[in-house]
Amino acid sequence: MAAPVTAVSGSDEALRDRLIAEFRRRKNAATTADLVAATGLPVDRVSAELPSISDEYGARLRVTESGEILWSFPEGMKSRLRGFGPGLRRFWKGFRKGFVTVATFFFKAWIAVMLVGYFALFILLALVALLASIAMKTAGRGDSDGDEGGGAIGLFLSGRVIGMIFDIWFYSELFKDPRQRQWEHDRKAQKRREGRPLHKAIFSFVFGEPDPNAGWDETERKTVVAFLQANKGLLTMPEFRALTGLSPLKAESRINRYLSDFKGNPEVSEAGTVLFAFPDLLRRAERSDGTFGQSIPLKQTEVFSANKGKMNSWFAIINLVNIAFGSYFIAGAILPHHVKTVIYRGREVVQAGWDYLYLITSGLAKMFFDLPNPSLALGIGLGVVPVTFGLLFYGIPALRNLRLKRRNEAIKVENLRRFVYPAILDKPIGFRPEGVAPTLEAANPADKGARDRIVTELAAAEGGEPGSDGGWTWTSIVRAKQDVAKARAAVKTGSTELGKTVFDSHDGG
Repeated sequence: MAAPVTAVSGSDEALRDRLIAEFRRRKNAATTADLVAATGLPVDRVSAELPSISDEYGARLRVTESGEILWSFPEGMKSRLRGFGPGLRRFWKGFRKGFVTVATFFFKAWIAVMLVGYFALFILLALVALLASIAMKTAGRGDSDGDEGGGAIGLFLSGRVIGMIFDIWFYSELFKDPRQRQWEHDRKAQKRREGRPLHKAIFSFVFGEPDPNAGWDETERKTVVAFLQANKGLLTMPEFRALTGLSPLKAESRINRYLSDFKGNPEVSEAGTVLFAFPDLLRRAERSDGTFGQSIPLKQTEVFSANKGKMNSWFAIINLVNIAFGSYFIAGAILPHHVKTVIYRGREVVQAGWDYLYLITSGLAKMFFDLPNPSLALGIGLGVVPVTFGLLFYGIPALRNLRLKRRNEAIKVENLRRFVYPAILDKPIGFRPEGVAPTLEAANPADKGARDRIVTELAAAEGGEPGSDGGWTWTSIVRAKQDVAKARAAVKTGSTELGKTVFDSHDGG
């Protein structure tokens, strides 16, 4: 026995809940007439609510043999906006956005400090070890000659070498031609203006650039709206797919959002073609054509990094140096040491070996940080940490590069649809896939079979038939073009004119 018909009045929320319950009772499919009969409300009120419900619950429109539109929900009545799951996803999205913004700032600084800081520290330790080596070698020669001042002489000579390098630089700058100095100054200033901060350049190497298609939803909406305004507010599904480049399944889902956001309504022609009408978009003051000659925008492919010149190569080299030094300190903390010493002024002086730098660093740690056995601290602080960071510094860009190739391939396939679909729409009888060969790199996927798969995918949705000569025939698209042309011709443009102003809020009267 059928459930009793109950009229619904009051808020739109109550009406929505009743309509959703009716869809569920009818196994997720119903016509407008079914819903009107179940609620007892006027057709206009039910019809006005259906687009937003179809968008929220992912409806797919079907046309029956009698010409009625059947609103069906093959995934069930699962809201993408309400309930615990969608609410949790919205909370997580907001929290993640804020967290990522804050964490990104500190992460950029941390990466720059780790890469440049460890590199500078390792180079400094190497220079200290070099100077100590010079001093101790001089001290050894002084002992053999009976010169007790050899160590001081070694340090003096090392200081003179550094001083000589400074003097050469200082006097070359002091006596440089003023015009040369000004040219170099201007050149450096220009490089600073053209370049980017170090932390941003490092972050670009590791995590890439911002998404060039971040505002694509707005671009797509403007494209569709401009087309509607230039074509009497009417749209067919083949035209919608050609404008958006969406696959048949995604296009059926996306059109619901447009119906909801722009107060559109699906209509059925006498021949059974679904037409999407958006009359409210025609009531505008600006009458110019915004379609740019019916051109369709394309998505941009992503780049690995926007750093200029050999900057990324230098980052990779610096990171390799850090890994080499870090590995050295790990070995120094683990492997045994065979220390060879000489006696100088009653003290043991370490002689050079493979572990010389490690022993010097260990001595400095004992001296400045009062660590009796700094092996663990050196092994972790100067070994494990920089090596781990270095491997991540290489690994993250490597994984990102693989993902980047997949994303760009998907973008190219989507862009290719924006060439294939309009070509089919333009010539639905005798269409040949090989005739679509875009020269743009952004529409040329590496997979050469992508074009044929796009054609067969659309054929499954629109009933395309392959011919013996390799051509395709799309009778449904031919019918859709004829029906929408007839419907557009019937639209009176005068009805969408704004006319003269009959009230002006700035009029003091």
